[in-house]
Amino acid sequence: MSDRENSHPVAGLETWHTGKLLSAAARMVEHAFDAGISELGVTHSGINVLAALSDGPITQRELAVRCQVQDQTVSRVIDGLERSGYVVRRRDLVDRRRVLVERTEAGEQARDRAAEVAAGFGFLDDGSTENAACRSLLIKIITRLGGERKGCPRSP
Repeated sequence: MSDRENSHPVAGLETWHTGKLLSAAARMVEHAFDAGISELGVTHSGINVLAALSDGPITQRELAVRCQVQDQTVSRVIDGLERSGYVVRRRDLVDRRRVLVERTEAGEQARDRAAEVAAGFGFLDDGSTENAACRSLLIKIITRLGGERKGCPRSP
């Protein structure tokens, strides 16, 4: 076997571009989180929507802005959450033209279970100086690049 075949799978990471490191780390966290919540029948995107509903019912458009995704994307996620019984759509009693998305009791339980899974990733928020610097860089990236895709709303 060559040295390359014997090397650790993450050998050479220090030579990767920061964007490649960020992308790989994000995928790994996402996959690990999705595996942890697989029994719920929902992905991280669904959990993001359920979390965005913590303050009560809001419109699909408001959800898209809060989740920083396109309207069509949040619509598909809501469809799946609705089929699973995690959210319901209902007419706004004040303005009947508006449709509100509301989290159900089952949706709240799913969000709570996801929070338990996320707690297992505590090393990502360990309060260290290194972690604070990483968070600062991630916030800078999101602030500078967020909403740049066509049709993707900026966060308020």
